[in-house]
Amino acid sequence: MNRLLEIDALRGLLLVLMVINHTPSPLRTLTNQPLGFVSAAEAFVFVSACLCGLVFGRRLRDGGLPEVRRLARRRARQIYTSHVLTLLFCFAIIGQRLGHLNPFYNMLHPYLAQPTKAVASALLLLYQPPLLDILPMYLLFLLLTPFVLNMLVRAGFRPVLFASLLLWLVAQSGLKEWLVGALADGWLVIAPGAFDLLAWQLLWVSGLFLGYRLQQQRPKRAVLVLPSMPWPALVGVALFFFCWRWSWIPIPVNHGDPGWLLDKWRLGPLRLLNFFALLYLALWLGPYLAKALGSLKPLILIGRNTLPLFCLHVCCSSLAIGVIELYALPDGWCYSILTLQLALILGSSLILDKLSNNPPSDQVPAPSGG
Repeated sequence: MNRLLEIDALRGLLLVLMVINHTPSPLRTLTNQPLGFVSAAEAFVFVSACLCGLVFGRRLRDGGLPEVRRLARRRARQIYTSHVLTLLFCFAIIGQRLGHLNPFYNMLHPYLAQPTKAVASALLLLYQPPLLDILPMYLLFLLLTPFVLNMLVRAGFRPVLFASLLLWLVAQSGLKEWLVGALADGWLVIAPGAFDLLAWQLLWVSGLFLGYRLQQQRPKRAVLVLPSMPWPALVGVALFFFCWRWSWIPIPVNHGDPGWLLDKWRLGPLRLLNFFALLYLALWLGPYLAKALGSLKPLILIGRNTLPLFCLHVCCSSLAIGVIELYALPDGWCYSILTLQLALILGSSLILDKLSNNPPSDQVPAPSGG
């Protein structure tokens, strides 16, 4: 299957946004949820699931379920290896060398307090330091993808969506927090990061279904045929959330009842509504967006090498956060550090592109978080 350049460019753009958002500077006030109450993390997880649906859907058709399982296991090993190497950097450099400094200590205090337990827990994906909670989530979703795809083929989308919605509803009750609290006094360090997997699986299942449908329609149709919906109403919904996000509508966001409705980590219901309204509009404008994104070569190069560049960004952003906080650097220095990190990401993408041949058609991209 030929690579979709516009998808690579979109993934590259999302990674750039995450780099900006994870590096303290005034610029991130503009790039953090610019279109409403939707972050780069939601978009990246959904796009990654959609690409899995495209790639695995073709493999399911050509090689059957065993081939899909083989591909998922192989990619999962790559994700796990990358995660462990990034952990090694964080523990060895940030923890051992810089852990005596307060900002870096705060990042890794479970590791510095109980190094053996923390390392064992991190290898089991139970302890996830800051910025290192997205890859474990993706790893689990990837391993479950063959099962979900098989259910989509056998039972159809509605039963699978119903089960996914039930899990999302369970997440809204706070099950994750209860489990973490119940297991907190055990031998291992239980700190699984901010993302609630029971909630975020709904984005993964939805993206997987969209990718699978796209694969079924290729090459008969170049674009997805969308269900008939009142697009003016969706524009109104998206515009409402956009105005609310930028405080042009005087509704409190972090106080009172609306807070949980927009919760990022549990994917509150209003946040989901905002996401799917933007998604429908993006698909409706798909040909125009694809043409615009497909011409942005720097973003395409970044999007082709998302996994190693994401790991690089985690290492650099962790250092940047600590240094900026430690020395209380002014905005000018923050912008310089951000520019240096973006240049490093772009330069690394050029090197990776030169070193690698055309990637194989069954390579499944990995997401990052923000």
